Amino acid sequence: MNTYIPAEEEQILILGRTVKAVPLPLFWTASGVEFVTDAAELYFELETDYTVHEQWIRVELDGYPLIRTALAKGKTTLCAFRGLDASVKKRVRLIKEVQPMRIDPDNKLLLCAVHMDGRLYPLPQKTCKLEFVGDSITSGEGLAGTRGTHVWAPAIFSTLGHYALRTAQEMDAELRILSQSGWGAYCSWDNDPVRSLPPYYGQVCGVVKGEENERLGAFLQHDFSSWRPDAVVVNLGSNDAFAFDNPAWVDESGNRFWMRREADGSFAKESTDRFVLSVTRFLETLRACNPDSYLIWAYGMINVSMEPYIVEGVERYRGESGDARAEYLALPPLREEWTGANDHPGQGSHEAAAQVLTKRLKALLAPQRAFSA
Repeated sequence: MNTYIPAEEEQILILGRTVKAVPLPLFWTASGVEFVTDAAELYFELETDYTVHEQWIRVELDGYPLIRTALAKGKTTLCAFRGLDASVKKRVRLIKEVQPMRIDPDNKLLLCAVHMDGRLYPLPQKTCKLEFVGDSITSGEGLAGTRGTHVWAPAIFSTLGHYALRTAQEMDAELRILSQSGWGAYCSWDNDPVRSLPPYYGQVCGVVKGEENERLGAFLQHDFSSWRPDAVVVNLGSNDAFAFDNPAWVDESGNRFWMRREADGSFAKESTDRFVLSVTRFLETLRACNPDSYLIWAYGMINVSMEPYIVEGVERYRGESGDARAEYLALPPLREEWTGANDHPGQGSHEAAAQVLTKRLKALLAPQRAFSA
């Protein structure tokens, strides 16, 4: 058996924002590795820990899901396959199924090594790079459960049929996801302003907590020159909308935060103004970090009430900056028959969103890239 260390092998593509270390930390949804091999037998050596939320992974062979499983604490040697044809080259992908879990500081997933009886071959270069920033939709919440299932647990998160992965598949793109369930552009579903994605965008994975995650490099500043996305897709705003229907958040110092409604039920202007400013400022951050990327704010898979304020924020940013490479894109609203677990979008909804995104991204990137019809 040959042993390959992911961070040390040029022919192993590392997926997801991380630090190139041994063992390799897998922080974000859909992070992992991809490679081509002629192995007939292959094993992944993994290490995990948690107190509350276990880690789930998925293994694909030539694009088809072979394994989806939770991992036990400690080290695991997972057999991906054995007894296959050693004369045939295979594309293998291991990806993390769950998001970073902020409420569980012990939560970690490390890829230590890949053991196989074959060798590695060059992986065909992807056509482009795409980054997705979002909330529970982009974390794949609900994709592993049926309509009527109501439980918040790692088991109902998945990347199978996920809109970002389907878009990346259609675009032949290398993909990265940064997402947190319940978080927003300005605040979380329950009005907590700390749980918003924009302030953490500059770090490797600043949304987690704990000394172990610090040791693994989660709080380091990300090197944006190391990976340049052709487009950054933001899918935030649903939780900011839900905040209007929840009580104010009061922090430890007694400060009160609230996305407030007026007596007639309409959104209070000071609340929507804060949200619009957050959209504008986040686009400024994204442009500073990604000077050549298209910026697409895509929204509508669960809730559409923040659409006019997202549009206002995007247009304000375009007007102030003169940046014509930033835009808003409406996604198909959720249908009843598309609903998955926790009343979240299921695979039908994700597929519809992927089709809209793919069409727009191909139109934007076609002059620069050669895509199949």
